[in-house]
Amino acid sequence: MIKFNIVKNKIAEAFLLISLFFLSFIPRLYKIDNPVADWHSWRQSDTAAVIRNLAVEEFNLFYPRAHNFFPMSEGSLPNPERYFLNEFPFYNAISAGLYLIFGVNEMYARLVSVLFSSLTSVFLYMLAKKFIKKPLAFLSAIFFSILPFNVYYGRTIMPDPTFIFFSVLSLYLIACWTEKENFYLAVLSAVSLALGMLVKPYVIFLGLPIAYLVIRKWGLKTFKRLDVYLIIIVSFLPIILWRWHINQHPEGMFGSGWLINQGNIRFKGSFFRWLIFDRMNRLIFATGGFVLFWIGIISKRTKKEGMFFLAWLLAIAAYMTYFARGNVTHDYYQLPLVPIGCIFIAKGVAFLMGQGKDLLSKLIDKGLALVFVLLMLAFGWYEVRGFFNINHPEIVEAGQAVDELIPKDARVIAPYNRDPAFLYQTNRNGWSDVGPIEKWVKEEGATHYVSVNFDEITNKLMKSCEVIEKTDEYVIVDLRKCND
Repeated sequence: MIKFNIVKNKIAEAFLLISLFFLSFIPRLYKIDNPVADWHSWRQSDTAAVIRNLAVEEFNLFYPRAHNFFPMSEGSLPNPERYFLNEFPFYNAISAGLYLIFGVNEMYARLVSVLFSSLTSVFLYMLAKKFIKKPLAFLSAIFFSILPFNVYYGRTIMPDPTFIFFSVLSLYLIACWTEKENFYLAVLSAVSLALGMLVKPYVIFLGLPIAYLVIRKWGLKTFKRLDVYLIIIVSFLPIILWRWHINQHPEGMFGSGWLINQGNIRFKGSFFRWLIFDRMNRLIFATGGFVLFWIGIISKRTKKEGMFFLAWLLAIAAYMTYFARGNVTHDYYQLPLVPIGCIFIAKGVAFLMGQGKDLLSKLIDKGLALVFVLLMLAFGWYEVRGFFNINHPEIVEAGQAVDELIPKDARVIAPYNRDPAFLYQTNRNGWSDVGPIEKWVKEEGATHYVSVNFDEITNKLMKSCEVIEKTDEYVIVDLRKCND
């Protein structure tokens, strides 16, 4: 009888995990076949270019290449090899592997993000249930699965869904390790942390909740444990080596110093307005979830939970504060807030559901909890529905025309305010903005100019050079056939 119950419980748990996975997976299939021209296409197109070039040029993870000859940052060195040396291309490599098997199609890169995001909901549940009751952990994972902001970014061609996966997985493995004191769990934790930091070094901020779990378990004896030092060394060595490697090629590196506090925005009114009012309240948790989030923070903590969730939240707050300008500029920088935020939203729901001493007050409190959740989903969808739109389909149309009409080895100038999304659509190497065109033609081999903006430069080139194709939306000019 006991064995039967154990098997029954395991089957129920497996069904629960599978349900969570598909609850995340299915919504993220919405517009999965979108071209790389939706929200934040500038970041997605660089990532997509690296993936495509790994598949069609050279599968070299140490020297990932995009399409752009432009220097990676303003005033930096020329970038003739088109290096794109930022995060280690772990996500890109998996996506490129699918390209090699099934053919080049951005949908496969999106599906990799969907997979990692869906697995995150599973491990978020498994992590949360170690500290709070199973129904509450399950509710946390449900919110992670269906939060509209998270649904959109869970199917983008960006390394961030992979980064969030390794963040949650690492915390789960660390929690298991401190509970069971198993050496193999320590190794797995170290590997997960190492991969997470290679994908995005921001994982380092999780050192705070990790330190809380470890010190709560062993206290000062922590510093006598060899497995602790193993985790530290294995976690940090790969990212140190990667950073050393890319520093040898500054022409391919982002100028990322501005992300910290450009304009001295940290702690100014605009800093709080953008991150708290606009992002957390309006966009991410969408009013209803924002209220539940704060209720969850002040709700009663379990003995198992202790200060772990608060330490996790504090770590994310420290990350958002340190990279103040990056978080104010880019909404996707707040993705690390989503997992812990969903836990606090679930705690907020539980708090309201547990209030009320008579039938009427219980109905009111439960009704309020339901209303807040519905507001979160309704307002959240209202805010992010436009993210899925292709607001400039002309760059896709022009890119397809270029890909059909000009040679594969052509070098294209595709001006789009240095946004590489247009250049990516051409499937050619080149430049994403107007510059010294004559110099590029003579010295760097620029062969064609394509534009969706009929400005003064475009009109001048149309008069002096051969026009390959012109429509109301775009024009393609052959720079090799121009009047002197």
